[in-house]
Amino acid sequence: MGYYDQMQVCLNGHQITDRAREYPHHRSKHCKDCGASTIDACPQCAAPIKGDYVVQGVLSIGHATPTPNYCDNCGSAFPWQAAAIENLKEILREGDLSDADLTAIEGTLPDVIRDTPKTESAALRLKRLMNGLGKPVYDVAIKVVSDLASE
Repeated sequence: MGYYDQMQVCLNGHQITDRAREYPHHRSKHCKDCGASTIDACPQCAAPIKGDYVVQGVLSIGHATPTPNYCDNCGSAFPWQAAAIENLKEILREGDLSDADLTAIEGTLPDVIRDTPKTESAALRLKRLMNGLGKPVYDVAIKVVSDLASE
């Protein structure tokens, strides 16, 4: 019936093409937006990054395949997701949180940024723990958490 083409993405998460096999001339060694190197397979398990779903004889117009944050083969975070999570941790370290609160937040993050049965309770716990941050750090952290969670 159909098949998934291969996606190429820069290390910062900018999609280069979602049809790297069908249109190899759309590939690029570096991102035009940020200059980062590109990948088309999971760095952990080498599984191809799933691109557009192609059905022979069917023309798809105006469809954009979302860039995944996790490998659907091994479950590892892709480099752009791992970098965003590390960025959030660095932002949180800028606040006046205790080591215990930082540890608790790091334990809560996996359920906040992935869709799990514990996502809502983890989000409430995270918000409570982050109340100890100063307003500027809190505002930035909430934006980053929101970006990570909405993906």
